[in-house]
Amino acid sequence: MSKGVPKDKKLIRVPSHLVAELTRASNTEGKSFYDFTTESLEQAVKAHNMGKSLREIVDFYELMEMQRASGAVITPKDLLNYLISKLYPKEKEALQQKWYESGRWYGKYLDAKLRGRDAVEVFGRILSASRWDLNEVNVERKEKRVTLRCVSFTLSLENTELLVRFLEGVMHSFGYETKKLDFVRGMITMEFARA
Repeated sequence: MSKGVPKDKKLIRVPSHLVAELTRASNTEGKSFYDFTTESLEQAVKAHNMGKSLREIVDFYELMEMQRASGAVITPKDLLNYLISKLYPKEKEALQQKWYESGRWYGKYLDAKLRGRDAVEVFGRILSASRWDLNEVNVERKEKRVTLRCVSFTLSLENTELLVRFLEGVMHSFGYETKKLDFVRGMITMEFARA
């Protein structure tokens, strides 16, 4: 039996560059290497037991941090829908303009925050994790064109129209022009081309 390795512990092979990163991270957190790596592996198993990969959870956390930093707040869907239903009949154009402007701002924020990463791809992931209750989000790229499809079984017509304006604002801030727009309650297909 080898010395220094208790019977209830196992040695695992890890690339040296990863050991260096783990050592730096454990030192930064003020934890022993053993405690840090054990906790990391426990969290990976917990993610697996939730039916998610650790990558999915970390990506989701990154998206939520971007949402928080952008000023997004969690609001009960029923409350937001109530406010929209009361205001929309009287202020439809003003609300649509506000959602468009908000989309433009959010797109510029994402573009600056992502620094060279694919903003359209990340935005597609954000939509999938959003509070819009989108059952399907599909982002397709062909050369300089992007097709965006969203489906929701619960989205009202008013919320669909506002989401369309928000999406246009985001894509316009990424440097795309709207080439095609088709929507009905809960279903949106938009095509954009580089300006």
